[in-house]
Amino acid sequence: MKRSVYFFCSLLVVIALTTPSLADITLLQSDTHKFIFYGFLKFDAIFQDHAMNSLTAPRYPKPDTPENDFSSTNFTAMNTRFGFKWTGPEIFNGTKINGHFEFDLFDGSSRNQMQVRSRLAFLELRGTHYSIIAGQHWDVFAAGLPLSLLTNGFYWQTGNVGFRRAQIRYTRFFGSSEFAFALSDPTTDAGILSKMPIMQARFSTKIKENANIGISFAYGKEKIGEDNQDEKGVSADFKFPFSGKFTIMGEVTYGQNLKVFLSRASIGQNVLGGWLELVYSSKKIDCYIGFAAELLTDDEHVAASELKDSNAVFFTLIHKLGKGVSYGIEFTRFSGDYKDLGSSSANQLNFAMQYSF
Repeated sequence: MKRSVYFFCSLLVVIALTTPSLADITLLQSDTHKFIFYGFLKFDAIFQDHAMNSLTAPRYPKPDTPENDFSSTNFTAMNTRFGFKWTGPEIFNGTKINGHFEFDLFDGSSRNQMQVRSRLAFLELRGTHYSIIAGQHWDVFAAGLPLSLLTNGFYWQTGNVGFRRAQIRYTRFFGSSEFAFALSDPTTDAGILSKMPIMQARFSTKIKENANIGISFAYGKEKIGEDNQDEKGVSADFKFPFSGKFTIMGEVTYGQNLKVFLSRASIGQNVLGGWLELVYSSKKIDCYIGFAAELLTDDEHVAASELKDSNAVFFTLIHKLGKGVSYGIEFTRFSGDYKDLGSSSANQLNFAMQYSF
């Protein structure tokens, strides 16, 4: 099985490197079907001057104690990503069927012996005014996604929330607005025992071309012993381009027990988090400046030595060489406040090279 997987991945790489870049690769096209291949090959070199929660998915610094006072360097290609899009035939009254499958090589246990990990796998029935998605997709709740070279840390547990999970989603389109509702997998063992899917909903509207705002909600339960504990949250996100090459975007979230969405808030803990980013993009240069933070707001529900508040300030500079090839550097200063242990910080430097197609 492993040999088959490695052969398949090698074949994809060969296809990518022998095909003109910056365009989806059409593998098959007929009157009723179209298969497209896309992705990128990515190399990351990361330096950290203090112990972090992870080398492969860094999100916050460990406490400022002697055993955590060390630097580290790691190289990896696990953030490489590939995907397939399928556009199918019309099945009734203008409704078409589509499909999407995407995977990467992320492995939290090893930076070099990588594994194939599914990211997206869903089918879609799409009509003029509606869409039905069934499969694994991004959450409807807290749908904003920051731009960053930090592909798998992604500022989760430091202000960014929302992940991918199996769901069935209905979206209704109203001119420049849309409303989406999804029933999604409860994900955690305690959530599964509650017998209740996570409910998610989002309303968004375009203010002008490429500018939008949205508000979303989530509600679920976890069964702990004989009691059901709420998972609930509300989130607002926005994206506003201006002056041709600049965009400001962000997200703010408030809720309780949102760890299933990659927050740090557990049972009974209220959390306030979010991120804000200014983006500059030109033909040759991309630049991001951003801030992310997450605060557990009820001190009495924070255990001794637990991370109460975390934040990150980051600056990214990317040079696009052309033909899909780019390289960049991202500096991030992570900070954390541990109850009874005080503050902690770590500086991280991430150098990346990428070939996209």
